[in-house]
Order: sequence, then structure tokens, then C-alpha cells
Amino acid sequence: MRDWMKDARTKKGLTQLQVAKELDVSEGYYSYIESGERQKRMDITMAAKLSRVFDMPVQQIIELEAATA
Repeated sequence: MRDWMKDARTKKGLTQLQVAKELDVSEGYYSYIESGERQKRMDITMAAKLSRVFDMPVQQIIELEAATA
């Protein structure tokens, strides 16, 4: 589970559907990413997109990912 993603999303007041639309993925796929079932090793493209959506530096996302691995 990527608690950091859920925390970032809720702090921005976004639903999973809203984030999914920003990422141009389905809500189900985003849910899998947030739960850690997809993108187990998050690629840089997804990290960059999440950086934009959550308004956080890519480096912070990389560090959060490393901490949850």
C-alpha cells in the first residue's frame, strides 16, 4: 500500500477518479497503483505525472517510493 499516495491525494482534496483522469488512466488502474498492485517499481514517467498532480517534487516521490520498497 502506498499510503503516501493516498495522503497526497486526500490533502489535495482529490478522488481516485480525478487523479486517474489527470494521469490519463482508468480509475481501476490508478487504484491498483495506489494499493501497490501495479507499477510495483514506479517508472519515471508515472512519477513525473504524479509530481504534477500532487504538486510535489519528483525527487520526493522517488524517496517515498524507496521508503516503501
